[in-house]
Amino acid sequence: MNTTLSVPLLLVACPLVFGTCVYFAKTATVRNALVACAAVATMAAGVIAAISGPLVVPGNGALALAALAAEAAAIITVIVVAIRIRSWSIGALGALQLALSGIGCMIERGQGFHAEAPAFVLDSLSTILVLVVSLVGPVIVLYAIGYMNKHHEHAHPGEGSDRRFFLLMVGFLGVMNGLVLANSLRWLGAFWEATTLCSFFLIGHTGTAEAKANAKRALLLNSVGGVALAGAAVGAARAGADSLSGIMAVKALAPMALLCVAAFTKSAQMPFQSWLLGAMVAPTPVSALLHSATMVKAGSYLVLRLAPAFSGQKLMFLVAIAGAFTFAVASTLAVGQSNAKKVLAYSTISNLGLIVACAGINTPLAYAAALMILSFHAVSKGLLFICIGTIEQFIRSRDIEDMGSIMFQLPVTTVIALTGMLSMLLPPFGMLLSKWMAIEAAIASPLILVLVIAGSALTVLFWAKWIGRIQTVSYHPAYRREQLPPTMLVTEIVLAAAVVILGVAAIPLYHRFIEPLALSAYAGVEVPEASLALLRAVKSSMVWPVFLFIGLAAAAIVIALMRFNEKHVRLPFLCGENCGELREGGTLSYSFRGMKDARDTAWSATLYFRSIIHEGAITRWCSLLALLILIAMFGEIGVI
Repeated sequence: MNTTLSVPLLLVACPLVFGTCVYFAKTATVRNALVACAAVATMAAGVIAAISGPLVVPGNGALALAALAAEAAAIITVIVVAIRIRSWSIGALGALQLALSGIGCMIERGQGFHAEAPAFVLDSLSTILVLVVSLVGPVIVLYAIGYMNKHHEHAHPGEGSDRRFFLLMVGFLGVMNGLVLANSLRWLGAFWEATTLCSFFLIGHTGTAEAKANAKRALLLNSVGGVALAGAAVGAARAGADSLSGIMAVKALAPMALLCVAAFTKSAQMPFQSWLLGAMVAPTPVSALLHSATMVKAGSYLVLRLAPAFSGQKLMFLVAIAGAFTFAVASTLAVGQSNAKKVLAYSTISNLGLIVACAGINTPLAYAAALMILSFHAVSKGLLFICIGTIEQFIRSRDIEDMGSIMFQLPVTTVIALTGMLSMLLPPFGMLLSKWMAIEAAIASPLILVLVIAGSALTVLFWAKWIGRIQTVSYHPAYRREQLPPTMLVTEIVLAAAVVILGVAAIPLYHRFIEPLALSAYAGVEVPEASLALLRAVKSSMVWPVFLFIGLAAAAIVIALMRFNEKHVRLPFLCGENCGELREGGTLSYSFRGMKDARDTAWSATLYFRSIIHEGAITRWCSLLALLILIAMFGEIGVI
């Protein structure tokens, strides 16, 4: 097994060094070239790390001292930022976190800790996260080059510089890799706070009053998570542990509960979801990076890392309830939204909730489902965000109701966006398979099962509405490809290809990587035979129906393309005599003569059920219920 520090240094330092070079670049041409080099180098580093195999970097005094200094520097930076933005609540949370960190250090010294636990670990689980960060993240960064050039046409006067923007975008990849690799609680705390600071500056990049307010909220809620993380370190030190592996070894419930709270804040689980919704004010590449490859994945990763050691504990049942509840509520709220980025935000929150629910169910089948959601969601959601960013720049709107004609205006981007949406709910894509596995895993708990089924059904509803809306386009005899900056178009195509390839390869990937990882995570843990039977049933039943569907879908597309011609185009019945003349530009008129021979034009709109789905009321009451679930977690372990 590899024990060198070179791989973590490569994964962390490579983006940070390139980001620093980008910041000091004199011209936009040089800066863009450096950003492209940073993306390629980060991808290469991720692949090298995956190929190098398992890695454990032993702890030592120098690494422990460096971790302590890095954590203290990150927390002090948060306090300084709080003073600059005049937020005494954030400053107080930072001071509390710094105090808890100091208390943890004193307890560790008093108990004679010698930093023997591994400082960094690269195993199968962290390899998956490293690949997500290092492959999906750089594609989004490349997309940002072309996006930001067009973004300047309508930028706010107080917007930050591109130099700082790309420093944070590229550097974010490095600190996220560090968070994933960290086993030491000190290193975890340092990188945890670094991601919080990056997100704060990126969310507030545009400099508007709304952006500043939402960045402040993100910093506040993530500071709550930082305090929980520092409190977990204190509890772990009292239990004789200073690392994630140590917490798992001694099965310390109180630190585990606090780490779950920290994870919930990072992954925007209820009642902490508002910061991620507010992040939508940032430029679209920021949203794509936060929602797919970085930040929000940190919380779900942390719960997945610890979950197997706490199998059978009632605490994990409450974690599952919290995740399933978030999944169902966020899916419900997404149904009532017409803001495209808000729909994507609620979709992200709901899918992260499903990952947490699967981690709480704590069986090999549920664990496998969580890993599949984490992996496939990253690629599909990254693709959807960059497509919506392109559409928003073109039509100057995020409203789904304004997207009825984009199939003609942006045919390539629209087809790619449709591919991303379909990957969220249809076979052979991994998201559908993983949700089916999650439902199977939840059978033992009726409450969790109902929440997961409800959330899954509502997910189909809001995606189907959106898919239908952007296909309601008037007929045009010819379509023209949109003119986009190369970095935007190429990254859309690359991620679309990745979505399709992963969809076709979902079953082989499950058999080759996901299932062995799930079984190894629960090696030595007593698992009910029924759960293992479900895992074996999934293995034996998933293959042929999926490939049969792929074949039938491909045949249907080929037949449709071969048989279609303009003679097949017919006007719909419009409740009266159709006026079927061609308008200027070759568009068929959707006008009709109705009552009293009056001429009218047909229109369509999506149903959002806003008389039922009141976002404010649902959010308020469901956040209260989610808070009660968190309180119950600590009541269960006897803390309160």
